[in-house]
Amino acid sequence: MKKCFFLFALILIVSCSSPSDKTEAPHPRIVVLSPELAEIICSLKAEDNIVGITQECDYPKTLQQKDITGSFSAPNLEKLISLEPDAVFLTGMEQEMIKQKLQNLNIPIHQFYPSSINAFYDTIFSLGELLQREVEADSLIQYLKHAIVSTQKSGKSPTIYIEIYDRPLMTASSNSFVGDVIIKAGLKNIFPDLPREYCAVSSEKVVELNPDIILITYPGVNKSDIKERLGWSTISAIKNDKVFTTEDIDPDIILRAGPRIVQGIRALSQLHVQYNE
Repeated sequence: MKKCFFLFALILIVSCSSPSDKTEAPHPRIVVLSPELAEIICSLKAEDNIVGITQECDYPKTLQQKDITGSFSAPNLEKLISLEPDAVFLTGMEQEMIKQKLQNLNIPIHQFYPSSINAFYDTIFSLGELLQREVEADSLIQYLKHAIVSTQKSGKSPTIYIEIYDRPLMTASSNSFVGDVIIKAGLKNIFPDLPREYCAVSSEKVVELNPDIILITYPGVNKSDIKERLGWSTISAIKNDKVFTTEDIDPDIILRAGPRIVQGIRALSQLHVQYNE
């Protein structure tokens, strides 16, 4: 869970037949290397086509019955090949390396790396087409859109610093999926513009920007650890006890571009509500 973010990969079936008379898909066996893509596939009722996953694909729990093909950043290519997949679904970042290896082996791949909520909807739509689950995909997209809009709150937008890693300090810009989640929750990112979507920042800059809320999305640290950082005692979030860790909010519902993002936006939106009370 320490490198929760990053994550998204998937493939399946295309047919022109009617829903009541579908032929077997051309790619019935798929390996999914991204936990968020695995979640989407399961939500589209296509879990039976998954024959292999990475160890981070831990939701829903039924995925535990699938063969494990290594980790998100280091998939086991030999194990993957042994499953004889018709295609592999993967995401970006660390998985760019395995992408080239799979292409060299002529294994079909489908890559998805949504950097915004709208791009996330596009991913669901594309997966629905590949999996012959167009109806399910449309239904899921409509549900997500309605649910996200319903979480929007009025009132002053508190500023937030979201910490994805601590060696070095890493955060998300507003031009990232996580950054868009922050916006949809009615919060204001103290680092809207960065050189990359996910980027290192200095401790001194966090203090200078003085966030109203601090959210830590990796395990192994508690509120006391954050409060004891050199110079951080002057930050509003510290002084007003608005520091939240993985003990308060499950990072997977914020970092993963999966259907549970509605829960993540609701959780962040509650921080907005608490601030304005």
